[in-house]
Amino acid sequence: MTDTCYWLWLSYVLGPGAPHCRRLLDIYGDARQVFDAVGREDLSGLLTPAQRGRLSTDPAVFAPMEARCVRMGAQVLTLADADYPGRLKDIEDAPPALFVTGEVSALNAEHTVGMIGSRRPSAYGMEAAAGIGSELAGAGVCLVSGLADGLDSEAHKAAVAAGAPTIGVLGTPIDQTYPAANRRLRARMEEVGAVISEFFPGEVAQRSNFLLRNRLIAALSDALCVVEAREKSGTMNTVGHARRYGRPVYAVPGGIFSQVCAGTNRLLAEGQARMVTGGGTLLAALGLAAGGAKPAAPETKAAPLSAAARAMLPHLTQTPRPLEALSAEAKLDAGSALAALMELEVAGEAVSSAGGQFRRK
Repeated sequence: MTDTCYWLWLSYVLGPGAPHCRRLLDIYGDARQVFDAVGREDLSGLLTPAQRGRLSTDPAVFAPMEARCVRMGAQVLTLADADYPGRLKDIEDAPPALFVTGEVSALNAEHTVGMIGSRRPSAYGMEAAAGIGSELAGAGVCLVSGLADGLDSEAHKAAVAAGAPTIGVLGTPIDQTYPAANRRLRARMEEVGAVISEFFPGEVAQRSNFLLRNRLIAALSDALCVVEAREKSGTMNTVGHARRYGRPVYAVPGGIFSQVCAGTNRLLAEGQARMVTGGGTLLAALGLAAGGAKPAAPETKAAPLSAAARAMLPHLTQTPRPLEALSAEAKLDAGSALAALMELEVAGEAVSSAGGQFRRK
């Protein structure tokens, strides 16, 4: 039985969010020693009743999961591995094991910025995210986000366009992509960046897991940039984690009548975030110059467009148009049309706008 099985066992014992992980490892050192202490020592002061109830599980039952990851091309990184993200190792709720696809070296990039915001942003927010993200990626900064709809996707697309590494932190198991329309974007990200999850492959995704993953976005970031956020949102949850970990928070100011900017404006008004109006502010905070240290673009040929994307392309114009109209003209169902438009965005042929509209780039 491998050491990885013991780390997977510890992940299972601690449960989603890995509460009390650092406290336990500070005492016992590693997962195997925690297992060896079961039955010999009283762990009641270190674990919750639910966690203690899972201690009797045999680590050997996780061997098939380890083999499954090998088959699907996902790596299992444990807290004992050199490639495990250094920015996560010291947080109190670090995942004992991470599932990773793509380029593992991106997880320890020299400079990282988390870029987050609304899943239903305004046109202003989309433009701000694309602009700031492009400046950061062009200077070699690794962008961290959640691979979700809206501003998360804009951050990842900016990195892909610049050939820069980016990290997508999933709220689903590693063998799932949510939303499914981001599968092609994910594949492009994995060429020079990485996608990670702390949730076991094959598990059913839980809504609560998206809030749990937010702490990892915050912890992986040297600084957190909030583009647009409502006052009560998952984005503001990520801000709370960034403050808990001591990561500086930056926010893009927004319109005073816009609810989607109410959260960011409050952060600025209360002094919980520093104002950012361009990538230069963040680059200066990281000690970088704009346009410096650009990453080398990956030497890969652009993948040919799918039949659906080729069918959609002639119907795009310089004027943003709704998905329903484009879907009908291209004779595609809504799901296929959305996937085709995402493919065209990643290929640099289309641009998404507020309200679910798309135009030719």
